Amino acid sequence: MLNCGEVLIVSGPPGSGKTTVSAALASGCERGVHMEADWFFRFIRSGFVAPWLPDAHSQNEAVMVVATDAAAAYAEAGYAVVWDGIVGSWFLDQVASRLGDRKIRVQYLILRPGRTTAMGRVRGRDDVDDTTGAEVMYAQFTDLGELEPHVVSSDGPPAQVIEECRAALADGRLELNR
Repeated sequence: MLNCGEVLIVSGPPGSGKTTVSAALASGCERGVHMEADWFFRFIRSGFVAPWLPDAHSQNEAVMVVATDAAAAYAEAGYAVVWDGIVGSWFLDQVASRLGDRKIRVQYLILRPGRTTAMGRVRGRDDVDDTTGAEVMYAQFTDLGELEPHVVSSDGPPAQVIEECRAALADGRLELNR
């Protein structure tokens, strides 16, 4: 369960269903915020680097700090925050530590469909044939080691996936002990 004053990070590769699941989970909270982190990248008007490229690291790091502080501000105002965005293991410690310094409980959910499903969703949603960036990001979520218990398969119908995510929240396995 997600309580007011907490942050749930819903991550996974493009096409995994983050936005659909996040909207449903935030709507189910007494005071819920669905924070679509992609907007923080869209605010960059010049000098933008595609986030999956190696040269984007400092940009991505800055966006993570800004998004983390926004999530913290909502949580401190008494909202349950569902952060919808690609927050991979490479930034998770930084984000969790920054929230933890503010005494905010953090949970981490990774949605992961099969590669074919994810790329099909990306093509359909974005009306593109080139899924190179999505493929790179998909690969980053394939072998997660100690974070595998945070994974929920998102191949099924949205209602089923949302219920599986609620069950994962209820059983406590999404808690980050950082």
